[in-house]
Amino acid sequence: MAIIESRTSQSGATSWRVKIRIKGNPQVSATFKRRTDAKQWAAITESEILEDRYFKHAKAKRRTLNGAIKIYCEEGISHLKDPHTRISHLAYWEKELGTAYLAELTSNRILECRSKLAKVRSNSTANRYVATLSALLSFAANERQLLPSNPLKTIKKLKEPKGRTRILNERERINLINSCEAHKKYPEMIPIVLLAITTGMRRGEILNLRWADIDFSRQKIVIWNTKNNETRHVPLVGPALRAVREWSKIRPLNGSALLFPSQVKGNPQNIFHLDHAWRLVKGSTGLTDFRFHDLRHTAASYLAMNGAGLREIADILGHKTLAMVMRYSHLTEDHKHQTVTRMSNAIFGESA
Repeated sequence: MAIIESRTSQSGATSWRVKIRIKGNPQVSATFKRRTDAKQWAAITESEILEDRYFKHAKAKRRTLNGAIKIYCEEGISHLKDPHTRISHLAYWEKELGTAYLAELTSNRILECRSKLAKVRSNSTANRYVATLSALLSFAANERQLLPSNPLKTIKKLKEPKGRTRILNERERINLINSCEAHKKYPEMIPIVLLAITTGMRRGEILNLRWADIDFSRQKIVIWNTKNNETRHVPLVGPALRAVREWSKIRPLNGSALLFPSQVKGNPQNIFHLDHAWRLVKGSTGLTDFRFHDLRHTAASYLAMNGAGLREIADILGHKTLAMVMRYSHLTEDHKHQTVTRMSNAIFGESA
């Protein structure tokens, strides 16, 4: 319950001190110049304490975004397969709003930052940055109770273009592989890029591979923890197989070791930091408007152009439904025509 007491200073001014004691909660107090303000604060605060909202608000007024980012990086993203992209997003928010208290992070303030970002980056990229901040604030609210709720949960995404299908042409593919071979400081890039092109594996799936996941005798890779939380078997053949075999010559004896550990000494359990090496390799080729994820599109397109059906492409890439691979349907038209022609010839004895 709330107790309101009048207090008189040496100058004769009167103030009103409120003390609220509710069983199971710390005592809270505040002082006001007017009794009406004290009564109003007491009523609101009692209600918030009983509804378990007051102390969350108080924490949000004491904790800055910088502090929340530090906690999130230590606890909230350790389970991610490839946290580097999210870390780069958080660096942007740290620069823009790092000193702001969590209680000050209103949706309007975030929308202003997003508008600023969208002027120099695509809508898709701006959405990804906001999604990262939203994940952090959800963690702060739900896991650490640093604020009452995530203020971004009602924000709508900016309109994004349809999924892109930028793929490597033959010249670009050759140049990219040559560039990987030329950058001797990052020999990992040869097997990494060849795995991406030939298997369509996601960036995080590749970087989190361990030697126990590679079955050279059966020429396959087992991905135990996929984006869809299902185990997936991926064929390992051709130049990717040769590159991984070559890379295995310097592998540790421990089968649980990462294929591509960090180059930082003393951190063998950290994954290889791909971003810097990828920028160097890509920069040497003159590739434009091309991301590492586009290697996955390239793999899917190559599969489609060489006779794979949409169901096969979805299985190899790890999509649960065909919706994500429909963008490659036009590349399978020739294969469909050839298949129907073979069927017609076999059944009716006709030739094309």
